[in-house]
Amino acid sequence: MAEKYGISENKFKLIQMQAERRAELRKEFLKQRTNPWKNASEAGYVFDSAHQRFISMKVTQLDHFQPNKRTALFGFFTIIVPMFSYGYLIKKHRDNRERQIRSGELRYREREFKLC
Repeated sequence: MAEKYGISENKFKLIQMQAERRAELRKEFLKQRTNPWKNASEAGYVFDSAHQRFISMKVTQLDHFQPNKRTALFGFFTIIVPMFSYGYLIKKHRDNRERQIRSGELRYREREFKLC
C-alpha cells in the first residue's frame, strides 16, 4: 500500500505511528483542556513542561551567553559591515551627484529634489 505513495513500507509505518501518537496527544490535551476541575489552579490552562522549559531557556539566554570568536564575527558581519557598506554606497552616490551637478551634466530641471 505504501508503494502507491512513493515511499517505502518502513517509512509509511513510521508516518502512521507518528500520526497515531499526534492524535493521542491531541485527544489527551483536549481532554485536559475541557475538564473544568482539572486545571482550575492554573487559570484554566494545561501546563506543558516542554513549553515551560523553552520559555525559561529564552528568558535566561543572556545569563548563559559566553562571547567567543564565532559570536564576535557574527555580530561584526551582521551589524558593522552592513552599516558601513550602506554608508559607503550613500556617500558614493552623493559624491557622484555632486560631481554631475558641479560639472553641469545634470541640469536643474532633471534633478529629483529641487526648490521649484
